[in-house]
Amino acid sequence: MMLQGYTDEMLVVGIQNSDEDAFTELYQRYWQQLYASALRRMSSEDDAKDIIQELFVSIWTRRTKIPEDAKAAEYLFTALRYRIINYLQADQVRLRYANAQLAEQEVSTASLAESGLAVQELEIIIQEAVEDMPDRMQEIFLLSYRKGFTPKEIAAQLSLSVQTVKNSLSNARILLRGKVAHQNPEQYAHLLLLLSGVVIS
Repeated sequence: MMLQGYTDEMLVVGIQNSDEDAFTELYQRYWQQLYASALRRMSSEDDAKDIIQELFVSIWTRRTKIPEDAKAAEYLFTALRYRIINYLQADQVRLRYANAQLAEQEVSTASLAESGLAVQELEIIIQEAVEDMPDRMQEIFLLSYRKGFTPKEIAAQLSLSVQTVKNSLSNARILLRGKVAHQNPEQYAHLLLLLSGVVIS
């Protein structure tokens, strides 16, 4: 569906009602501006891209909580400003914790297999996060995570571009990292290993 003629207010209403086309149009309309704003405050292009992707994932998962009178541009840039602050602080903490865990415990895929409880807990969190994903992102992620498909294979099966698949997988990983770091931070290092099988490049 072509929604270029829709106003921002119409797109917000559509997103509140779980319209994925409205969400895609809002993303395309504001992604470049938000990225440029984030890049001015961050030293890494990859980090700036990640934070924009994380922002839009959050908007979709919390779409029913968007204020009815929200102005899209104001809402997005305000959310971005706070997210940059939180991202820089939280990412440093998570990275230090993950590195410490990996160094101290020498976690391996084999040891994860032996630790059934840890894997089971992570799988529950992952399943909850998957259920919050948009339908297309969910389908793409499960093909990669459960079946081991490469982005090229997923793109061919779903008739999508490889870049679209890569973007969806990147967004899915951001969503999962955030959920685990929030609900069960001690399992964060384990999650990094589990997600190593989700090939994006």
